[in-house]
Amino acid sequence: MTKLTDNDYFLPTIQALIGHSSFSSGTTQPMLIRGVCTATGKKDDYVVKYRRSPRMSKESSCRELIAVFIAMELDLFVAEPAIIDVGEEFVETLTGIDGYKYAANSIGHNFGCKYVSSSSHVEFVRNQRLNQKQKQEAVRIFAFDVLVSNPDRRRNNQNMLTDGDRILIFDHELAFSFILDLKQNKQPWILNAIDISWIKDHYFYPFLKGSHYDFKFFVEIFERLDDNFWEKVFKSIPQQWANDQIYRIRTTLEQIVYNRVIFLDELNRVLS
Repeated sequence: MTKLTDNDYFLPTIQALIGHSSFSSGTTQPMLIRGVCTATGKKDDYVVKYRRSPRMSKESSCRELIAVFIAMELDLFVAEPAIIDVGEEFVETLTGIDGYKYAANSIGHNFGCKYVSSSSHVEFVRNQRLNQKQKQEAVRIFAFDVLVSNPDRRRNNQNMLTDGDRILIFDHELAFSFILDLKQNKQPWILNAIDISWIKDHYFYPFLKGSHYDFKFFVEIFERLDDNFWEKVFKSIPQQWANDQIYRIRTTLEQIVYNRVIFLDELNRVLS
C-alpha cells in the first residue's frame, strides 16, 4: 500500500455525486456514495462520514485522517482515505432519504475512504480461529491500536474486514483518546490503568493473551513517523480541520517512538 511519504502519493479530493445508502450498523451513520476525483476525473464508490453525523466533527475527522496516515506508513492494510467534498447539488439528491440531515449540515470537506466490496471482505465470525497470516496481522493491528490509543476495535465492534488472509482496518475517529484525558499520562510509553482497561476489551486481546510476541520489527518501524512524515501530515490536512490537537498528538507519539524499547516491553506485559 502507498504511504503518505511516497513521492507520488496524493490525498484525493472526491466531489460527491450520488448518495446510495447509509450503513445502519455504523455509529457515525456513514454513507456509500458515488464520487469523482477532482484531480484524475475517475469515478468510484466511497464511504463518507459526515462532519455533523453522530460522533463526528472537524476534530474527529482530523484524528481519523492522521490515524490512517500512520497505519499506511506502518504497512497496515487500511481503507484508502479521501476528502469528500459535499456540495449543495449533491445534498439535493438525498432529499427524503436517510442521511440527508447530516449531509445538509456538512457542506464542504468530510472524511471518507474508498469503498471495499463486502463480496470480497467479511467480518470475523464470533469465536473464529485466526489462521497464521491473520494472527501475524492481528499482532501488528493490536500494537498499532495501542500506539494510537484507539479503544474502538472492540469485541462487539470489529471495525475491520478480512479476505481470509489480510485484515482491512477502518473507523479511527476515536483514535488518540488521550486527547480527551483530564489528566495526561506524562509517560505515554508506559501503559497506565486507563490504557489497560480498554486494551483488555480489544477484539484481538483474547486471541493474543497469555503468549509472548515478537513486536520488535513492527515497533522499530515507528521510526518512520519522523519530521518528514509530520510535515506531510500538516500539509495534507484540510485547513478547516487544523487545530492544536495535532501538536499534542505529534508530541505524544514522538515520546513513544523515542521510548519504543520500553513500549515494546509494555505490549507484552499487558498480554502476560
